[in-house]
Amino acid sequence: MTTPRRTNILGLIQHIATSIKDYWYLFVILLAQNGVPRIILWGGFFLMLFVFLIWPILKWVTLTYAVTPDALIIHSGIFVRHHEHIPYARIQTVQRKQWFYLQPFRLEEVQIETASHEEGKPEALLAAVPLTVAQEINRLRQAAPVGDTPTAAVGEDGPVNAPAAHYQINLADLIKFSLTSLIFLPFLLVLLGLYDKLPHSWTNLLVNEASHLAILFLIGSLMVIVLLTWLVAFVGTLLHYYRFTLTRDDNQLHTAKGLLQRNTISAPLDRIQALRFKQNPLRRGLHLQTVQVLLASKAAAKDDDNDLTILPVINERVARDTIHPFIDWLPTQAPSLTELQVSRTWYQIRNAVLIILMPALLIGWLWPTIGWWLLPIWLIIAVATGRFAARHTGGSRLQPDLLVLQTGHLFTLDRTYVPLRNIQSVRLSQSIWMKRTQLDHLTINVRRGNGNQAIRLRYLPQQNAQAIYDWYRTHS
Repeated sequence: MTTPRRTNILGLIQHIATSIKDYWYLFVILLAQNGVPRIILWGGFFLMLFVFLIWPILKWVTLTYAVTPDALIIHSGIFVRHHEHIPYARIQTVQRKQWFYLQPFRLEEVQIETASHEEGKPEALLAAVPLTVAQEINRLRQAAPVGDTPTAAVGEDGPVNAPAAHYQINLADLIKFSLTSLIFLPFLLVLLGLYDKLPHSWTNLLVNEASHLAILFLIGSLMVIVLLTWLVAFVGTLLHYYRFTLTRDDNQLHTAKGLLQRNTISAPLDRIQALRFKQNPLRRGLHLQTVQVLLASKAAAKDDDNDLTILPVINERVARDTIHPFIDWLPTQAPSLTELQVSRTWYQIRNAVLIILMPALLIGWLWPTIGWWLLPIWLIIAVATGRFAARHTGGSRLQPDLLVLQTGHLFTLDRTYVPLRNIQSVRLSQSIWMKRTQLDHLTINVRRGNGNQAIRLRYLPQQNAQAIYDWYRTHS
């Protein structure tokens, strides 16, 4: 593979699809032209032909790659040539996507990400290459030295490889995960937002017709919309996480999922920034958890909160024991969270009420008929949200080099395990009103994707927050 080569001709489909996704509005502009000179129509036609066909062909022809013993080399560019040299030790993640039309030809799309790649784009993207390309990159990547960070434990007789581990989700757990997903809520908001985009003649007709219908029928129609939105999200989650598998091979974690597109992500264990256990309101009631890892890459951009899911759903009683063979620095015992706890709950409740009060009053002033009736409901939700956030704030130092932090927001519980070596910075903040009560806000900053993940615990006793700050300053 050391000789530069092009991707398979099927990769041209991916280039054409990307052009359509980026410049689809040209179709709309051309179709909206009525009564313009014929020369302009022909000019628009040739412009679209160039953008959607000729340009992708030129991009495919001018892109070559070579897998050398030291680095992955990419040559690309039509008018300006780009030559990228990516050492294997700098690779954060290798992501493999195999659409259904590539499976019969044993081809796949490979995305390479490093810590310095551009926001929203991988460092290198190879569309429609043989399966052996990613396998060879992963092999050379494991053999490459990674500075001062060891890639495997070392014993008296040489390197000791970590034991292999494997997990595959069963159908029952996949259905539980899909049923308890709240991903349908954004779809529902988008659907309701489209109502304002409809022509006024349509919306007026709908209002006039609805005024003659019974209130129960209107409520039933809204429930049907919610049900259909939830059903679409349920099917989408099933397809996205179909046959989810997690494997550990030496110092690498590999996840694979998807039916129409098989998506495989490989990440070194020493590049994992933190481990997160997450529970939304539905899963909290069923004692289920989702386990994710924070990576210094965007490989998991389509997962929940853009973090790599390594266990979609699992009972909270066995979650730590199940994940320990894959991430051995995770304790198997339930952590104590008493070192960092909120001593005064009402501060969080006050903040939540103040945040919701102004929008609620504005709604009551603009639409008094319904706004004032909804005000008590908004206040109850705000009080419950603030109380939940305060009561579920906690954390502790579990080991000399491991910190666990728990936060609650919008009735969702996050528990994050952060090794000391992965903490980017620690910050204490205190307003002038908090000096009297001896309280502090503690912020732990961790690398996540192309940016930062700030884990903030609010209104902690000053002595406890200062102890964590001193611990980090001393040991970092």
